[in-house]
Amino acid sequence: MPQVERLIIEALSEYISPAAAQNLLNRALRRTDKHPGAMSPRDWAAFVSGPLLEELRKILPVRTPSKKFLSLLQNLESSASEQKGTPQGPEKTGRGEAVKTIEMPHWQVDLQDERAREQLARDLAREDGVSGVLLRGDGFSEARLPGAEELAPILAVVDNLLRKGKSYKIFYSVFQEGQVLIRPFGSALVAIVTKRGANLGRLLHVLNSFEAKGGQV
Repeated sequence: MPQVERLIIEALSEYISPAAAQNLLNRALRRTDKHPGAMSPRDWAAFVSGPLLEELRKILPVRTPSKKFLSLLQNLESSASEQKGTPQGPEKTGRGEAVKTIEMPHWQVDLQDERAREQLARDLAREDGVSGVLLRGDGFSEARLPGAEELAPILAVVDNLLRKGKSYKIFYSVFQEGQVLIRPFGSALVAIVTKRGANLGRLLHVLNSFEAKGGQV
């Protein structure tokens, strides 16, 4: 699924389940007779602000889109403006066809802001299949859901050992009760403990869609 479609599903998932979000997106695309592979950033911006919101409002009384939804729309409009004003070299497919890519920034989290840290922990804890969340750094530790705080010292040791070796992007392990994902988050670490049957692909995408303000270490 193209990056822009993943971000739309993520934004819609604030209102409905990921499966329902996918169905709603597909329905809106069919209604407008649009093919994702042929849509430019400007097409996506018009689609999100028009047909997609209309479909959402048919099932929920959404008057004002969420902050994440508005941020997505703003990024699409910005990409469209940049594409119009500054020609960029297109990527080539194996067939030699030119294709356009949309690079979306991650959602940034200021680790110095306690409310931002709490919000990140809450967002991750709400994901399907998540049984524990930990955000731990110098002078702070945000844990959500039972058992996450108990794992904090162990996860911190794992993170320290991994940082001493080669730089790592993600650590994954299975244990008796489920699975754990750890990634460096600036100078901190963020970890999610999941149930055995959790959708790791989606959780990896969600985990990687956040970025510590100032970039990753």
